[in-house]
Amino acid sequence: MPVVPAGAPMNRGEDSWGAAAAVWVATFLLVAAMPAWWWPEGALPAPETSPLATETFLERVDAMTAAHATGERAGDIPVVHPPGGDVYLAAQRFLFTPALELEAGQTYRLHVAAVDGMHGFNFPLADADTMLIPGWETVMTLTPVAKGHYALQCNEYCGLEHSRMMGWVRVVARRE
Repeated sequence: MPVVPAGAPMNRGEDSWGAAAAVWVATFLLVAAMPAWWWPEGALPAPETSPLATETFLERVDAMTAAHATGERAGDIPVVHPPGGDVYLAAQRFLFTPALELEAGQTYRLHVAAVDGMHGFNFPLADADTMLIPGWETVMTLTPVAKGHYALQCNEYCGLEHSRMMGWVRVVARRE
């Protein structure tokens, strides 16, 4: 193999290997830097989770529904208008219950739990995208600011009717 003098141009094959190496290094550096992209603004806040017996959680849902039912129904699901503070939402095949009517500007602690199997919880209004595991409750703080009708959806396959497992939160003007 002949020795190439210093400063002599590389042949075409060496140029393409050099370019491929540069692309690989740039890609590696970008992938390695991905966690830093979340750092300045922060990732979605991790919700609080704690173990809780399903029966206890369902008792809290029933008590809130009895105390704050509006008399309206969203299909077969009662609509509740709770005051600020703790609000309970049960995920079960294939619905979220009860339907919530919340006030804009009011702060709520939303307690969500799966009562019959694994479910997901995607609720953009609360920046929530989490897994619901039976025997555990997930708690997140929510302060709705704009009136409207907001969807929440199960995002973990839970059976044949999974694609229809949705719930609704209606945000209304604050009552004085």
